[in-house]
Amino acid sequence: MQHSREYALEYLSAKSKRVERIMTKKIEAGVFLPTVRHGWVHSANAPYSPGSYKHALEVARLAEFLGFDFVLSPQNWRGAQGPTRFWGDTVESIAATGGLLQATDRIKVWCTTHTNVYPPAAIAKIVASLSEIGEGRVGMNIVTGGHQSSFYPLGLWDDTLSHDDRYDVADEWIKVVKKFWTEERVNHEGRFFKMDDGILSPRPSKMPTLVNAGASTRGLRFAVANCDVAFLMSGSESGFENSAKQAKSIAQELNKPDFKVYGLMTLIPGETDAEAQALMDHLEAGVDLEGLADLARGYEKNVKGFKEMSSSSLAPLGGAQYRSVMPGAFIGSYGTLARKIATQVQNADLDGILLVVPDYISHLNQIGRRTLPLLAEYGIECSVGANSKAG
Repeated sequence: MQHSREYALEYLSAKSKRVERIMTKKIEAGVFLPTVRHGWVHSANAPYSPGSYKHALEVARLAEFLGFDFVLSPQNWRGAQGPTRFWGDTVESIAATGGLLQATDRIKVWCTTHTNVYPPAAIAKIVASLSEIGEGRVGMNIVTGGHQSSFYPLGLWDDTLSHDDRYDVADEWIKVVKKFWTEERVNHEGRFFKMDDGILSPRPSKMPTLVNAGASTRGLRFAVANCDVAFLMSGSESGFENSAKQAKSIAQELNKPDFKVYGLMTLIPGETDAEAQALMDHLEAGVDLEGLADLARGYEKNVKGFKEMSSSSLAPLGGAQYRSVMPGAFIGSYGTLARKIATQVQNADLDGILLVVPDYISHLNQIGRRTLPLLAEYGIECSVGANSKAG
C-alpha cells in the first residue's frame, strides 16, 4: 500500500512537472466588440449584429463569463455607403465603455479614441472617470485618424498633415494626457498643444492600458514608445510575423521589455472544415463591394498619407485580396482553429489575441468553450474556457 501511494505521488509530481514544462507561453485573449453594424463582416449575409449597445453588452457579458481578459470597442464616425450599410449604425466607444464597465465585474474594457477628435485634457478627464467607474479596468486604443471621409464632414479633417505628421501630433497628445494622469499641475508648451496650470482630480488610481494598431514603421515606433500593447492584423497573410518581430525589436531598442504584441484574428468556425468553408462562401456570396469601394475612397482622399499607410490600415480597400471579412481569416473547425491560432502565436511570439467572429453570440460561445481551451495542447496558457467546464 505504501509503495503504491509513493508511486502515485511520484507519478502526479512528474505529470505536474511535465504539464508545467509543456505550457511554454501565456497569452491574453480579447474580443473586438460589435458596436458597429455588421461588425467586421461586410456582407448582406452577415449574422445579426445591429451596432447597438444592448447587443454589445450581451457580448461583453458572455466574454466575461467565458474568461476573456478584455473587450475593445471601435470608434466610427461614418458608415460605409453601400447596400448593407455596414458600420452605418454605431455606438460611441467611450460612452459604451462607461456602461460596460458598470455592467461587468472582472473583464477589462478598452475604448477607442481619435487624437484629432478629443483634446488631450478632455480625454484625460473622461478616461480618469472611466477608471473610477471600472476600478482600474479601463484602457484606451489610440487612433490618429487617416480616413478622410470620416472626419471631413465633421469639420475635423486637417489636410495639411501627412501620415507621419499625424503621429507627431499623437506623440505630443499622449504625452499631455499622461501628464494629467500623473502630475498635480500640468504645464506644457509644444508644437500642437499648450497647457497652463492644468489640474485633474481625481487622477486614475492606476495607469490605463494604452494600445495602438499602427503597423507602419512610424506607427510601430509610436506604439512601442507610448503604449503598452500593439495590435497587428494577424492571420494567414504574409508579412504579419515580420511586423510582430519588428515591434519586439523596437521594444528592445527602447528598453521596454514588458511591451506586448497582440494579433487581431478573424475566425470563421464550423463543426467541420467543410462547414466552416461553406459559411465563408455564404458570406462572400453577399459581399458588399459597393460599400468597400466607398470605404476605400475615404483612405484614398487622404492624399498626403495614403502611400505611407500600412497594410493594416489599408485592409478595407476591397479588391482581390479583400473578401467579405478582413484578409487572412482563419477558416476551419473548432479544433482546426485552435491549431491555426497556436501556430500563429508561436511563430509571431504573440502575447495576446483579439478576436473577430461572424456571430458574436453562438460563434463566440463555441470558440470560448471548444477552441481556446485546446490551446493548452500546444503549450499555450489561456484563461478562456474555465467557466465553460462547469457548463
